[in-house]
Amino acid sequence: MLSALIIASYLLVVVICLPLVKNNYWIFRSLEYPRAQKFVLCIIILAGWIVYYAAYRTVDIYAVAGLTAATIYLAFKIYNYTIFSYKEIRTINSRNPSNELKVFSANVYQDNKDYDKLLAQIKATDPDIILLLETDLKWEYGVKQLEEDYPFTLKAPLANTYGLLFYSRFQLSSAKVNYLVKNDIPSIEALVHLPSGVKVQIWGLHPEPPVPGESLHTTAKDKELMRVAIKARDTKAPVIVMGDLNDVAWSYTTTLFEKVSMLLDVRKGRGFYSTFSANHWFMRFPLDYIFCSAEFGLIDMKRLGHNGSDHFPIFTHLIYNKRLEHIQEGPHADKDDMKEVKEILDKDVDPED
Repeated sequence: MLSALIIASYLLVVVICLPLVKNNYWIFRSLEYPRAQKFVLCIIILAGWIVYYAAYRTVDIYAVAGLTAATIYLAFKIYNYTIFSYKEIRTINSRNPSNELKVFSANVYQDNKDYDKLLAQIKATDPDIILLLETDLKWEYGVKQLEEDYPFTLKAPLANTYGLLFYSRFQLSSAKVNYLVKNDIPSIEALVHLPSGVKVQIWGLHPEPPVPGESLHTTAKDKELMRVAIKARDTKAPVIVMGDLNDVAWSYTTTLFEKVSMLLDVRKGRGFYSTFSANHWFMRFPLDYIFCSAEFGLIDMKRLGHNGSDHFPIFTHLIYNKRLEHIQEGPHADKDDMKEVKEILDKDVDPED
């Protein structure tokens, strides 16, 4: 038992420390994902050490000290996404339908053919705007009935798992499909006109994940996120950035994105709302997001049920209130952060990725 505890402790500490290396190779970045799972493993192994010490009155002090430090570090990293932390975006109980925006976002999984399950979820939540990712021509046809209630659309159906479909019941302007980094990875950009006349700047994203078979490096994903972060920071209108970012909330890149964009994360103080994988409860990560500017409050947020995809959909009900921007405040980037952004934007994307 002693050797098993020692090996498990040192191995886990190494796995926890690897993401501290600022390298965009996939092995370093993908290990950022399971921090909650690693925290649970740390607690289990520390409990094993307590049992062992009670029985034999001996421990490997270096293994226990390293594991304890790693546990504290992980707790610090995930704390903001627990119910014990403060809510970055306030919950608003008062209603003003002309300034409300209900958002439905889902990675549908391209090979999934359960169109009716997704349509039923959309009908039940009655969103104002819908972003569907991993959508090809079959998916466009499968959900075509949405156009009856959502006349304003942006479409880029693709067979490479990066297609997208965007539907809005509210008028759009300056609406376009962008290819910010790669010519086969689309994103959307549009102004959504609320019934009150307020125009909300929307970006919908789905960058590549850092995994073999997709991209060995995170250069393209990082560049796309930083380009949108700078656009969001410089936009005068209220802002929403949504989609499957293929990154976890506590990662270095997502944290940098929040600082640069000065957007707020609806999850903070409310929970992980882990959306992937819908098929494996023990390996779930928060990959699908809605960030918004400080003028928004939250009415409701739900992770919806299984619909045949490997992602759960996210439904978010926001309300625009200009006064909130003087009450709520997001993170800000310093000179070192902006230097890091410039380095990311100056990197060339590896053609093999």
